[in-house]
Amino acid sequence: MSTAVNDVLDSLNGKFEQLVSLYEKTRVEYDTMQQDYRALVERGHELEAKLTEQEERNKSLLVTQAFAAANGSTEEAKEKISKIVREIDKCITLLAK
Repeated sequence: MSTAVNDVLDSLNGKFEQLVSLYEKTRVEYDTMQQDYRALVERGHELEAKLTEQEERNKSLLVTQAFAAANGSTEEAKEKISKIVREIDKCITLLAK
């Protein structure tokens, strides 16, 4: 009977070692995924900042173009400024969502 108990204990010990090994492997994978997640979040913040910067640059260029057109005709300048205001309103609506 002692042999049967030893066999059960050996089996349990082997399964326990497998479980610990799987845990350690999973822990390493989890840590790697956490690092990847943090890097992706940081990249997302960088891209959001760059997008905001480019949007501001685009607005400046549009305003510059509108006032450059003002040298031509008043109606054309008003039309371009109205277009810019509509685009800004669309952006605000999108940001509100």
